[in-house]
Amino acid sequence: MIDDSSVTHVTDTAFWVAYFRAKESQRAAPAFHDPLAAQLCGNRGVQIARSIPRAAMVEWGMIVRTSAIDRLIYEALQSDIDTVLNLGAGLDTRPYRMKLPAALRWIEMDFPSIIELKNSKLAECKPVCELERVGVDLLDRRSRNALLARYGTTSKNILVITEGVLSYFSVHDAATLADDLAAIPSIRFWIQDFDNAGQRRLPRGWAAKLKAAPFLLKVKDWFEFFKKYRWQRCTVITSLEESQRINRPYPIDFPFGLILRVLPKTMSEKILSLSGAALMQSMASDPYKPSSRSENRVVS
Repeated sequence: MIDDSSVTHVTDTAFWVAYFRAKESQRAAPAFHDPLAAQLCGNRGVQIARSIPRAAMVEWGMIVRTSAIDRLIYEALQSDIDTVLNLGAGLDTRPYRMKLPAALRWIEMDFPSIIELKNSKLAECKPVCELERVGVDLLDRRSRNALLARYGTTSKNILVITEGVLSYFSVHDAATLADDLAAIPSIRFWIQDFDNAGQRRLPRGWAAKLKAAPFLLKVKDWFEFFKKYRWQRCTVITSLEESQRINRPYPIDFPFGLILRVLPKTMSEKILSLSGAALMQSMASDPYKPSSRSENRVVS
């Protein structure tokens, strides 16, 4: 019998993350409100979250990331996005909780097991926009690209989201995805969460717990890496900036939280700026950039 706290496949991490969104939604003044997260994460999400060390750190990162990506989605929509492709959507519920245009076409792609679960759990819930779900293994390049081509030819201006996905891709797989996305003219924007910390060690105990879902993508310079594959940054929101905006300081966990508090402020702020979320723009398609945005703009 499988323990509910075991991560046996990368899809289990969706329950982990959904638990933190559910917990955030119970706060008196949440950074966002996700009323369906508790329903989706179930006991599995609770048990996984409690079993992985440094839960406070993970919770902080997930809340800051979710809040930042919400803002980037709203910014991207100002560029007349007609389709959103959420790759590796997991248990995300943005088509239900965000204020999105009713005519917006939102497509979620993930493993069939996740798609079946969401279709079942959310059958009675009404999304705010046009929502489709498709089961696919994103590392099955042929199947993935067939779907990208299908939506690419029936859309004019596409935003791709890969929240929490790229860290589980190898460098080769991330490069291939970036190249394939850039090859479709209607795919103009891409929201990613980034990590510029390079080859840092995982917290103690994580390697064993996440053996079935290891973090693979580690590059020296995140933005230079994706620029090689025709993607440039439009707007960057660092974890530091978003945590300050929502008044959610890094937790006092041991040992990293304590270390940050004794380091010089400039150094601790630099460390917390190594991660965040970014709105990227394709360098291969026609410009679709609002006049107020510049390549290196940083939202605070």
